[in-house]
Amino acid sequence: MDTETSRVIVTIGEHTSTACVHHRDFPEIRAEGATPKEAAELLVHQLERALDSALIDWRRDRVSVAIAEVRAFVSGLK
Repeated sequence: MDTETSRVIVTIGEHTSTACVHHRDFPEIRAEGATPKEAAELLVHQLERALDSALIDWRRDRVSVAIAEVRAFVSGLK
């Protein structure tokens, strides 16, 4: 499966040194961390929790794709 890492949105705090990360398809699911990598790793966990509560197959599929894309994003960071 090809992954699209550009769907992972990183926002750096204006007055703080925290990073906020979310997936473009799920803007309501966000994670914060000291670095974009840390925040993205936490986002994977948040998306996995959302996967547990997704009752419809197409929703589970979309969340699974988002998890794969965020994992690819994390692996691309140093």
